[in-house]
Amino acid sequence: MQAQYFRLPQQPHQSIAIRKDTRPYFHDNWHYHSQLELVYIIKGEGTRFIGDDISGFTSGDLVLLGSHLPHVWKSEESYFKEGSKRKVEAIVLHFPQDIGGNQLWDLPEMTHIKTMLEQSHLGIHFHLPEKHPIMKMLKKMVQQEPFELLLSLLSLLKKLSGLEQKSSISKVSFADHYQQHQSKRIDRIYDYILKNFDKEIKLESIAALSNMTPSSLCRFFKQKTRKSISEFINEVRIGFACKLLIEGNLSISEICFRCGYNNLSYFNRQFKKIIGLTPRNYQEKKNSFAQ
Repeated sequence: MQAQYFRLPQQPHQSIAIRKDTRPYFHDNWHYHSQLELVYIIKGEGTRFIGDDISGFTSGDLVLLGSHLPHVWKSEESYFKEGSKRKVEAIVLHFPQDIGGNQLWDLPEMTHIKTMLEQSHLGIHFHLPEKHPIMKMLKKMVQQEPFELLLSLLSLLKKLSGLEQKSSISKVSFADHYQQHQSKRIDRIYDYILKNFDKEIKLESIAALSNMTPSSLCRFFKQKTRKSISEFINEVRIGFACKLLIEGNLSISEICFRCGYNNLSYFNRQFKKIIGLTPRNYQEKKNSFAQ
C-alpha cells in the first residue's frame, strides 16, 4: 500500500480551503500532502487508515492530520452494495502549517496552538460529544469569505488546543514518510537510514556520510532529534513492520527479517516497547477493525 503525494489545488488569494463533501461512500486513495487537514465526519461509518493506525470511525469523528501523514477513509461494505441509498457527509479543511509565518506562532498567545500543530504529525483524534459547539462552528465556516475564514480558523485552533479530550493516532511514522528536519545533515542521515533500514546499519557508515566521528555524530543526532540513532532506526523498522502486519502477506518471522532484524526475540521486544503490543496482538487488533 504505497501512499501517493497529492498536490492540493490552491485557491487564488486564499490560503485556506474548506469544503463539505456529500457522496455515496468514502474510498479515496491512500495519500498524503504538505498541508494540514482537519476532517469532521458528519455522517458515515467505516474504517480510517492514518499512519500505522487502523481504527473504526462513525458520525462525529474529528481528526487533525499533520503535514505528510498518509491517510484514507473507507466506508463499511453496506455503502458499496448495489442499490444502496446511503450517503456520507464530511467537512474537510486544509491549511498550511506556516500560515501567518513563524512569527505568528512564536507569539505567547499561540503557544498551545503551536504545540498542537507540532503534535499533529502523528494525527490527533478529538473525542467530542454530539452537537459540540466546535462542530457547529465548522459547519458555519463552510460558508465564510476568506478573511472571515482565517479569523475563524485561528479561533477554532485555539479551542481545539485547549481540549483535554484528545489523543494521538499513529504510534510511529512510516519509514518512507518520516518527518524531515531543517538540517541538511539530518536529512542525509534520515535518507541513508530510510534507504537501508532493512539491512545492517553501521554507525561508522553514517558518521562517514556526515563527515563526523561516531561519537560526535551521536551527540549531534541526540541534540537535534532528542533520541539516539538506534532509537530512530528501531522506530523506522517497527513502523515498516506495522505496515507489513496490516497487509498480512508475510509471517511475523518473515517480517522480522524483512525489517532488518536478525533476531526474532529482539524484534518482539522492540515492537512491544514502541507499539505497546506484541506483533501478533497488533495484527489481530487491526484485522478486527478491517473486517
